[in-house]
Amino acid sequence: MNEKTLAFIWQNRLFAQKPLLTTQGEAVSVVKPGYINTMSGPDVTDAQVRIGSILWTGNVEFHVKSSHWKAHRHHLDHAYDNIILHVVFEDDAPLVDNVGNIVPTLVIKSDSKIFERYDRLVSQADPRLCPAGILRLETFNSLTFTSRLTIERLEQKSAIIRETLDNNRGDWLETFWQYLARSFGFGKNSMPFELMAKSLHYNIITKNSSSFLSVLALLFGQAGFLSNDRYKGTDRDSLSREYAFQQSKYGLSPIDAGIWKFSGIRPQNSPFVRMRQLASLVSSNTPIFSKMLSLTDIEQMMTLFDIPANDEIPQLGADARQLLIINLVCPFLVCYSTYTGNTTMSELAVDLLEKLPPEKNSLVSKKVAAGLSVASAYDSQAIIQLDSAYCKPRRCIECQIGRHYVAGLQ
Repeated sequence: MNEKTLAFIWQNRLFAQKPLLTTQGEAVSVVKPGYINTMSGPDVTDAQVRIGSILWTGNVEFHVKSSHWKAHRHHLDHAYDNIILHVVFEDDAPLVDNVGNIVPTLVIKSDSKIFERYDRLVSQADPRLCPAGILRLETFNSLTFTSRLTIERLEQKSAIIRETLDNNRGDWLETFWQYLARSFGFGKNSMPFELMAKSLHYNIITKNSSSFLSVLALLFGQAGFLSNDRYKGTDRDSLSREYAFQQSKYGLSPIDAGIWKFSGIRPQNSPFVRMRQLASLVSSNTPIFSKMLSLTDIEQMMTLFDIPANDEIPQLGADARQLLIINLVCPFLVCYSTYTGNTTMSELAVDLLEKLPPEKNSLVSKKVAAGLSVASAYDSQAIIQLDSAYCKPRRCIECQIGRHYVAGLQ
């Protein structure tokens, strides 16, 4: 058991003992459990607790053992001076405040089945196979549950983009270029693509955007493809000459070519193929980010990644385009919406996810088998967030499904 379990029992009033009494025998009535504090300071704020005949309003602190108060050094932090109740599983050291008064302490006891369900939930060998699969999941196949997870995922991605934007001094074109390149790694080569993009400022690309050869040479050269013998294309010599010129002009240094992954990669995901597609996309006088902001529906957005007809450069498939919209376009729309205060952009992001089909991967398949309904990318993004933010790190007690399971709600 831990403090999160204690907080869960407190918030849901799953107390086994009645009446509730402090360690000094005073009656306790939880009028209002308050709000969990995710920042520094006491665990719960704005709680209302009647102790004896007095109604107290203020902060509540949780610990597995009351002695953890000093172990966590709360006695040295004035943020904890006004605790109205100390809630613990075990009272092994009475808590005394700075002026010598004993702080009311409540030892929580709960139905043993709650702890059994909790242990079962967090002790699975595979956290992705949640016992919540045995529940009647109609409760969770709802807009409210899905929305909370999907919006949480969009906001987390948006926050990461915003951090990069700040590092780029508010340059949206540079920031989008770096994430666009990363997206073309499609998993295995995402990091090399991102490092390549960070080594090549977007303004250099725009200065050469009228020449596909120049842009491709810049990308291949900065990726390190022209520094070894792995790339043997017929245009290698022309690319090498062009890159040598650009490298001298801008003082460029390529990244380590050894970080690229080629084994186990399908032909369409070859770094050489994806790099050509990327070069073709950014070889335009209209920055792709600006074009993205001008589009208003899913049909238009799918054309954002159209590649000019070329026998040597295949078009991006529908699945690839959809992944780019899900993982690149939608988070950027949310970030831009937050940055500018234009809510239309975030609404468009949600609309795009609702109109795109769900992602195809083993994780989504497993959750569907457990009983979760998945009709769109909006739903599959919720499932991915459920897995990455709750299942993998075993934050079961913070998950809506896990909370209902532990509480015994069917």
